[in-house]
Amino acid sequence: MSKSPTAQSFSQQDAQRAFVAACEHAGLDSRGALPIRIGENALYRLASAPVVVRIARSADLLPDVQKEVGVARWLAEAGFPSVRLFPDCPQATVYDGRVVTFWRYEASEGPAPGFIDAAAMLRKLHDVVKPMDLLLPLFDPLARVEGRLDSATTIAEEDIAFLRQRIKDLYAEYSTLDFALPAGHIHGDGHKNNLLRRPDGKVIMLDFESFAWGPREWDLCTGFGLPFRGFGWMVPEEYAQAVDAYGFDIAAWPGFHTIRRIREVTMTTWLMQNVDHGPEVRAEFDRRVASLRHDVLPRVWQPF
Repeated sequence: MSKSPTAQSFSQQDAQRAFVAACEHAGLDSRGALPIRIGENALYRLASAPVVVRIARSADLLPDVQKEVGVARWLAEAGFPSVRLFPDCPQATVYDGRVVTFWRYEASEGPAPGFIDAAAMLRKLHDVVKPMDLLLPLFDPLARVEGRLDSATTIAEEDIAFLRQRIKDLYAEYSTLDFALPAGHIHGDGHKNNLLRRPDGKVIMLDFESFAWGPREWDLCTGFGLPFRGFGWMVPEEYAQAVDAYGFDIAAWPGFHTIRRIREVTMTTWLMQNVDHGPEVRAEFDRRVASLRHDVLPRVWQPF
């Protein structure tokens, strides 16, 4: 049985084919484009226009990408500070088994946004009124993890078995959580690396593929709870400022450590997809799995 693009490797060559076809269809010149990164998606910046082309790794992700386009249009209409779709281009179209979208290129300048920026932006996002006709999926904290494990072909069986059991245990824990905040629309991946500071100093939000209807606590854990309590990337004073910026102390909430451990699994299996891209990625994946077996904080993980 042939594998879908989800279960196949997603190399630069795979992304390039979809990229060239999409640009040709949109009437854009793909020559000289700069590859920005390849991970969950591949990103290219055009040399011929202020456009970033985003390629999702599988046609199976079409509903997620269509949702992302809808969210981008809503936030633009609401005047929310976020990246915009590039006008007059076909959006969420499938080429060579991958889903492609076109975004307006935004230059960055000045200090990179930090954890306090993330907290403030999440507060602003959660306060925006969602239109009734924009339907969001119910949040599943481990939605893509099983598929990643099913697709893994170069990971030790004992690591796969450990992660599968971890998922089962965490789903059970998650189902018993008593959330303190009202549910609503969430970014789903609202960390500081999904923010950008423009040359005019304004911070904008990026990456809407994980948007969902769910617990706001998830966004707060991702944005500043996990960096503080899980990784020690923030000093207490900075964390206190982030709490003030949002208005809720996520690390003091009793369910925090369940959310933290779920987030660690999603981060680890995200990296797992790219272990064949280099020995440093493989080494970091092995380090993360080893640390998950022993719940000692702070984690000593390298960012990718």
